[in-house]
Amino acid sequence: MPRTIDREVRRAELVSAAAAVFAERGVGSATVGDIVKAAGVAQGTFYLYFDSKDDAVLAVAERLADATVESIERAVAAPDARAVDKLFALRDAFSDSAVIAGASELIEIIHRPGNRVIHDRLAEHLTPRLVAIVQGIVEQGVDEGVFSVPDTHAAAWFVLGGLQSAELAGVPLAQMPAALTTAVELALRALGYTGTPE
Repeated sequence: MPRTIDREVRRAELVSAAAAVFAERGVGSATVGDIVKAAGVAQGTFYLYFDSKDDAVLAVAERLADATVESIERAVAAPDARAVDKLFALRDAFSDSAVIAGASELIEIIHRPGNRVIHDRLAEHLTPRLVAIVQGIVEQGVDEGVFSVPDTHAAAWFVLGGLQSAELAGVPLAQMPAALTTAVELALRALGYTGTPE
């Protein structure tokens, strides 16, 4: 009797296979054939879950983004960390995601002008979670007396916008950690922080 696999399990296996292939061969060089070979399935099976290789790229990017958000959530959950430290932990998590094997190429592909739809879908997936995290940090900073803002939700959007501005300005990935540091330092000033960053 043939073995049946839950759709979500099979899709997760295909995403894992795609991630491994992208890391090994590069996104541009990888083919659907490479992905199905790594997953040990027929090519038709791939198309039951994805319309194209671009859909698989988005799925891998979403997994990477989810892992980044989970890393951020863990970093900011530290009960003894100050709000300022948590903003720098946020910066570090964003910087770290760019150096994971295969991630830099994925990030570059997603940010190409022709892939705006993929970029926007990924942003819709992540933004609500990120806003909630940053708002929590800002609220903590207000409670600690180191931030002074009238609207913590608007401040969270502002901080995320500042971090995104490095991407929108076309900062090369190799320079992104320094650009994110600058963005966080500027955000701290806008939040009313008067101490010395880090």
